[in-house]
Amino acid sequence: MKKFLLVSMMALGLGTVAMANGNNGHRGFQGNQKYNSGKMSTRQCQGSQTNEERALMREKIRTNPKLQEGRIKLQENKVAMMKEMAKETPNFSNIEKINKDRANIQAEMKTERMKMRYEALKANKTTN
Repeated sequence: MKKFLLVSMMALGLGTVAMANGNNGHRGFQGNQKYNSGKMSTRQCQGSQTNEERALMREKIRTNPKLQEGRIKLQENKVAMMKEMAKETPNFSNIEKINKDRANIQAEMKTERMKMRYEALKANKTTN
């Protein structure tokens, strides 16, 4: 009887935890509405593109010289951060500077990708 009670309490506790998390913490359609209000999802934007067009866009992004340079700068930035953190007493003002540089590089790269997507959408509209 004690074993049955112990096993049932464990199962109940496990079930409660599983229900509390539910779907890996996602809230479902209603929970995501406040985050997606007025914005098209990535799938909706890509719905009119063929697989070939998407592959071509990925290749353009991969081979873009500005983005390649940005990736190299981010790697150098990461190494600089690791060197600073490996010191016995890291200088956090230097770490802050490195983090700001990283954010600027990421913003430049994001802007370049947005330009490329805009040009691709514009070219796609003129062909249709």
